[in-house]
Amino acid sequence: MEDLLRIDGLKLTFETHDGPVSVLRGVDLTVGTGERVALVGESGSGKSVTARAIMGLLPQRRVRIGGNLHFDGSDVLKESAARAKARRGRDITMIFQDPMAALNPVFTIRQQFAAVLTRLDRPLCAAEAEDSMRTALRDVSIADPERVLDSYSFQLSGGLNQRVMIAMALVSRPKLLIADEPGTALDVTVQQQTLHIMGNLSRSYGTAILFISHNLGVVRKFADRVCVMYAGRIVEEAPTDVLFSDPRHPYTRALLASVPRLSSDRLPEPIGGSVPDLAALADGCPFEPRCPSARPECRGSVPVHRFDRRSITCIQEVAPA
Repeated sequence: MEDLLRIDGLKLTFETHDGPVSVLRGVDLTVGTGERVALVGESGSGKSVTARAIMGLLPQRRVRIGGNLHFDGSDVLKESAARAKARRGRDITMIFQDPMAALNPVFTIRQQFAAVLTRLDRPLCAAEAEDSMRTALRDVSIADPERVLDSYSFQLSGGLNQRVMIAMALVSRPKLLIADEPGTALDVTVQQQTLHIMGNLSRSYGTAILFISHNLGVVRKFADRVCVMYAGRIVEEAPTDVLFSDPRHPYTRALLASVPRLSSDRLPEPIGGSVPDLAALADGCPFEPRCPSARPECRGSVPVHRFDRRSITCIQEVAPA
């Protein structure tokens, strides 16, 4: 599968009043054309920051970024702000976690949708724009698009607003859709409908999806491949069925073990400790304080993880920091 998005050694540092904070520390990630890739990990691991780096939505001041980020053959980090702005809303689109916060309550859905259509390659006349909006809303199973278009976001349910966001994101037939926790604010039935719609439209249009989520049950059904992120790095990556049946990194195993199961009458044990403070990371493996398989050498230099496919032991080969 040809890589649509390729990230190699992406590093991102925020300059704060208390000093520099390295949020991304060498992210390697690929998304193939038409592929659905999930990015999972605890809050604070760097998932949403990675998404915003891809979109070019990071603040220009007090940010240092390095590494390589290529999208559809273009070097994103070396492009002008104007080129990045031209790509957003056409080649790359994003669905944010909270549709109520993403939609402006003082404009109707029609006004906001019409603004999205101005991003298309070919300008539409008023009649074409109306037809395009209604068709896009019907594609996401909205039976009464005219009523929705005339409404403000606060007059619609969370599920309807999320479908509006999906319709806006996909109306340009983007090459890549980034979905940042798109179902968190929805009840489980609406969340399932939303993911079903996203999957169908992805297959219809050939749109690749980078799906950011905490819900591992949803990820298992939705994604082709899963990348596990911890403390600003991808620590494990595998096809979905392989990762869930045979996890290798201790953090991946701990993350999967913390998911409640209907077959058990007991809650699982949570991962001990907490996500590390990125402003005060010590040398060595950042998961070491929480890892049941930690060894003394994990506290020294940054380890390069290798995975012995014959066992669940994480074999670490220590490299210079």
